[in-house]
Amino acid sequence: MNLQDIWNESWERQKALSVASSDLPEASWRAGGRASNAYPNKENEDWWQEHGPQMLWRWVSWRKNGWKLWVGPTGIPAVELALNPMLGGVMVKMVIDRVMVTPDGELVILDLKSGRTEPNPLQLAFYAAGMDKMFGIRPRYGTYWMARSGTTTSMIDLDAWETPMIESLVKQFDDARTNGVFLPNHSTCKMCSVTQHCQWYKGE
Repeated sequence: MNLQDIWNESWERQKALSVASSDLPEASWRAGGRASNAYPNKENEDWWQEHGPQMLWRWVSWRKNGWKLWVGPTGIPAVELALNPMLGGVMVKMVIDRVMVTPDGELVILDLKSGRTEPNPLQLAFYAAGMDKMFGIRPRYGTYWMARSGTTTSMIDLDAWETPMIESLVKQFDDARTNGVFLPNHSTCKMCSVTQHCQWYKGE
């Protein structure tokens, strides 16, 4: 089976799962990204059918770099590693895309991104805290693998966000949720899926 066949099979399987699990009809799904002359309907299914196989090929090529999958205390390779740690007295559900081991033995949290913008490193720090709580093992470094370029971002030193700091943030988030305190974040409106219901949103 070649990469195109793998892509096609994975696409159809994931699409079927999405249809089965969504409360919204497929016709109402929104495409992300920006509209262009070539893709006026943004990054819709046509866009993904053209660019997705290229991203898959970049991933296969990148995986030849000598990094190995970390195998944790459970004996299972760290692929979509699901954890439910207690952070700040709150159970947090997280799924870590990959935990890798570099050729020099460094443990690295690796998150896979298909978008064009490099995310906030705080996400990786949450994962490090989760591993610390569950296994007593805390990777010092994390990075994002960017599918559009086929490369990783610079290594992020996760020691800048120690586990007690992450626990404090989780407790604050939970307190805000419990008390109904939801402050709008205007810098991420374009990424929000509920802007049509938000009194603060002034865009289209």
